[in-house]
Amino acid sequence: MAIDLLVMKVLKAEVDAIEKAAQVLEIGGIVVYPTETLYGLGANALDENAVRLVFEIKGRDKSKPSSVAFRNLEQARKFLAVTPLAEKLAKKFLPGPLTIILNSKFEFQEFLGGSKVSMRIPDHPVAQALLKRVKFPITATSANLSGGKNPVEAIDAIEQIGGSVDLVLDAGKCKLGKPSTVVDVSEGELKIIREGAIPKEKLASMTL
Repeated sequence: MAIDLLVMKVLKAEVDAIEKAAQVLEIGGIVVYPTETLYGLGANALDENAVRLVFEIKGRDKSKPSSVAFRNLEQARKFLAVTPLAEKLAKKFLPGPLTIILNSKFEFQEFLGGSKVSMRIPDHPVAQALLKRVKFPITATSANLSGGKNPVEAIDAIEQIGGSVDLVLDAGKCKLGKPSTVVDVSEGELKIIREGAIPKEKLASMTL
């Protein structure tokens, strides 16, 4: 597919821009989109070629799987084994800057963790509108080169990977400007993998 960079300013009311982004994703393209933490690099998480392209664009090691963004917990339950502890975390922190690692009921490819997937439900109106428009979850890795500058603004993503994506949804500066906190509850207990926007102290008491 020929790649044309399309940068557009997205306001809450600009439905046409989100529609164009959804169409790009549906044909296997790659979209940069805003979240409350950082800009994400989005592809259809069920499209093996599109997901592989995300990793090629980032220069990311496939042994470091991308997280997956779902529109809500109901959609996530179709693919993941959402445990009681995950439900409790979701009720308190999601949508929001928490990534929860869960066992999968669907065999995602290894780029996304295979049988263990990192669930993201972003708290951003543009991300939510995009996820509601498409019928599939999308990749939620940060829109930068692996190890590169965090994409807090669209220009940060454009400078690093702009020539390799199909469309950039520019919604201004991300509210939090730091990665999500990552926890693993796949074994029944909460393990903090990476401290990010949610301090670990807020998670310490989250047990069943």
